Amino acid sequence: MSLQVLLADTPELREAIYALRYVIYVEEMGKSPPAADHQRRWIRDGLDATARLYAVQDEAGTLVGTLRLNRLSDLSDPTTELAPLPIATLLERFPPEAISHTSRLMLLPAWRGGAALGLLFNRCYGDAAEAGVRVDLCHAKPGLVELYEQLGYRRFCPGLDLKGVGYQVPMLLALHDRAHLRESRSPLLRHPASRQGEDPCGDATWMASIAESYRGLNHRLVEPDAFWGAVGDALREGEQEIPLFRGLSEEQSRALLKTGTVLSCQPGDPLVREGEPQQELFVVLEGVAEVWREQEGHRLSLALLERGAVFGEMGFLGRSRRSADVIAVTPMRVLVLTQAFLNRSIRHQPDAAALLLRNLSMVLAERLAQTTDRLWQLSQFT
Repeated sequence: MSLQVLLADTPELREAIYALRYVIYVEEMGKSPPAADHQRRWIRDGLDATARLYAVQDEAGTLVGTLRLNRLSDLSDPTTELAPLPIATLLERFPPEAISHTSRLMLLPAWRGGAALGLLFNRCYGDAAEAGVRVDLCHAKPGLVELYEQLGYRRFCPGLDLKGVGYQVPMLLALHDRAHLRESRSPLLRHPASRQGEDPCGDATWMASIAESYRGLNHRLVEPDAFWGAVGDALREGEQEIPLFRGLSEEQSRALLKTGTVLSCQPGDPLVREGEPQQELFVVLEGVAEVWREQEGHRLSLALLERGAVFGEMGFLGRSRRSADVIAVTPMRVLVLTQAFLNRSIRHQPDAAALLLRNLSMVLAERLAQTTDRLWQLSQFT
């Protein structure tokens, strides 16, 4: 089915975009962004006033996706309007007209993983390059970091806790860094705008230097043996199996982990927030996190999570909201697994997927037993 990407230049199309956001963010994902207008059933915020809004339509004219682009030069106070994103750091190097911010990327479920995403980003990328943009800023939930890295974005600063959105990873794309676009095998490399010289301003060198401290691991950016070498070593460290992968052969584990990304996190990063509807599963490869809950204005420490621990399992298996905060205590590396990963595993490695789900059920059963035991102990003092 043919698709077309339009610049929303009529009030009617822009309002249709606001309504699509509501359908996806609120009705499908269960999010509660501050900008949601439940009476009008749309999501619109202050950035929309000066933004370029892109719409993807199918051949019947039905809106199936959207993306927003703001140039910082069009904002009256970008440091405030885009807080807490690290805008000041970017403005030290780039003039406002050379920085853009993309956001509100969304597609209806039937169009995810297909051509619509590439069409959206190619149109947005070309328009930004033509307007003189040199670097684009976005933020992604952990489960989408892999996708953005495939496009050529890189992590460059600590993760952020955004109200109504949850833990997000800020990412940057240097539009004319052809070397990195090649390394990422980015579809943007095919756009004519990417061929306008080999980064005459040296943005690639600057980008590489600031991204180095936050380098994670994406299976698509390294050779399979290199990815497995890093992740497999963490899984096997100390000859102690990580419970989630217990009983899987190395061959099965390698097959399962053909897809995945490893995030490097800093102390204080809020990996999970209570009440969030996010659905990633995290496996601690290195470092320590703490589980907290808020009760009557007090924060209660529930557990420490060390190497091998998993968290986020309830959202991963269904659509349950997160039941507690999980905060990084030390520098960490966490393997992020998504529901898309689970669905692919069930289709292509059903035996290994069955073992993984069995292990996950055993983890949940053990936690339930521990909780029951605690409740029994507390009942003896009442």
